[in-house]
Amino acid sequence: MFSGLDVRGLDRVIETVKQHPIVLVPCHRSHFDYLILSYIFHENALSPPHIAAGINMAFWPMGAFFRGAGAYFIRRTFEGNPLYKTVFRKYLEYLIREGYTQEFFIEGGRSRTGKILTPKLGMLSAIVNVFVDGVRRDLYLVPVSIHYGRIVEEEAYKQELLGGQKERESFGALLKARSVLRQKYGTVYVTFAEPISLDAALGERRERFQQAIADPAVEDEKRHFIQKLGFRILREVNDAAVSGATSVSSTVLLAAPAAAIRYGEFVVAARALTELLLHKGVTLTASLQRNIENFYESLNFLQNGKLIEWMKDRDGDIIYAPAEKRMILDFYKNNSIHFFLIPSLVAHALRRGVTRAQLREAVWWWLDLFRWEFALPEREAVVGEIDDTLAYFTERGAIDGERVHADHVLLVFGDGILDSFREAYWIVAKTLLDLNVDGFTYKAAIARMQKSFTMHQLLGQTRRPEGNSAVTFANALNRFAELGYVTLVRRGRGGRDQVVLPGNAIAGLAALERRLAESRRVEDPTRTAIAPGAGEPLRSPTAIPA
Repeated sequence: MFSGLDVRGLDRVIETVKQHPIVLVPCHRSHFDYLILSYIFHENALSPPHIAAGINMAFWPMGAFFRGAGAYFIRRTFEGNPLYKTVFRKYLEYLIREGYTQEFFIEGGRSRTGKILTPKLGMLSAIVNVFVDGVRRDLYLVPVSIHYGRIVEEEAYKQELLGGQKERESFGALLKARSVLRQKYGTVYVTFAEPISLDAALGERRERFQQAIADPAVEDEKRHFIQKLGFRILREVNDAAVSGATSVSSTVLLAAPAAAIRYGEFVVAARALTELLLHKGVTLTASLQRNIENFYESLNFLQNGKLIEWMKDRDGDIIYAPAEKRMILDFYKNNSIHFFLIPSLVAHALRRGVTRAQLREAVWWWLDLFRWEFALPEREAVVGEIDDTLAYFTERGAIDGERVHADHVLLVFGDGILDSFREAYWIVAKTLLDLNVDGFTYKAAIARMQKSFTMHQLLGQTRRPEGNSAVTFANALNRFAELGYVTLVRRGRGGRDQVVLPGNAIAGLAALERRLAESRRVEDPTRTAIAPGAGEPLRSPTAIPA
């Protein structure tokens, strides 16, 4: 199914596992993640990991096979079952004490959006609590990045993002998926980041956490430590990630000012973003390195996969991503979006006249709003990256002293990378302005947002169809609840139904909606001349080989 398997950093893992038990903490984008990791360990004569798997994977007859291959199945929640929680803790203690390699997915489930999800801290908390009790001298957490040329589940993810129900795992569903075996999905890149010593991360806190059991202040400190550790793991997974040709190509197509783009402009933009990745020290896949010259191979790969189309006129080739395929391309764009996060926010601010004195505050405002979307860097790191981005934009001719060239390719495409999120958050704010004291059910709220997004798309007020995502709407709802604009309340039998009610800060929502509306206003894309990067002339459109 795959053209190849590229493994990096395994030597670090091998050296660590000689002395201490390890816990693999990979990103989760496909059901193939755990199969590939176990295959790598088996092929390298390493004991395959014991994998914490959701109980949904225990379906007949595959559950027995998965268990035999290292999976152990756990419930999604242990609430109201202290015996289950105790047995699980004892099993975890046994695995750590005996030195078994373990694996769990800190995101909880597979990412439908392509970017890393906010961490679910239950499993990490259980591991820290057991380790603090002194079962081993040290334990190493190993962040793992897994990157695919394409994934098997892309159509299923698209349907879920559009509001469809997730198909339950079953033997019948597995049989229906046999067709995937006849397709090719590119190369898989697996990168093991530097293992994190849990003993070193805890430092002097380990003894305090062990001795001060049930002390509310210490328990609060421990929760804060686990949360910071969870986000550190996510950042290190992102830092270890590679960037591929599919990801860069998808980013250019979705960030373009119009729904279609001429081939010459596509190549200029794709090169500009690739050079920015190289400046940031990102590892490029072999396919991206091959494609830097003209991106023929990448475009053919996407065209053969029916994700893009192209048209011709007397001026050359026009590349086009059909609206129904943009959600799939968005998955691949999001694989690398963390590398472009700060540059995109800087480009957005510069194109809207934000001064240098206001720039840091403007960037941090967006980062704070999008905290449910991205594993945010530390505040000090943000300052350094803003300064580095400004220096790079100046070097490339996007900034000339105090003058900003708003039509420079880096600023035009950099700005467009986060447009879908701004449009989605604007629609959420507009929808919530209609909240009354009775509120909406959570499901009805999401449905209203999706209908509103479609309506505004027909009016030309939203231009990125991939923004009509149930996951992004849910993230925005959670963030707005944190900010006090709404309150999320559980009702019904067992708290199954969630209701969205006005929050204490609902009066401030109109101002947020206006700011989000203003952030979407850009010049008419038909009048935007995309300036090439410094020293790089815009190439004439050339025919793309069939």
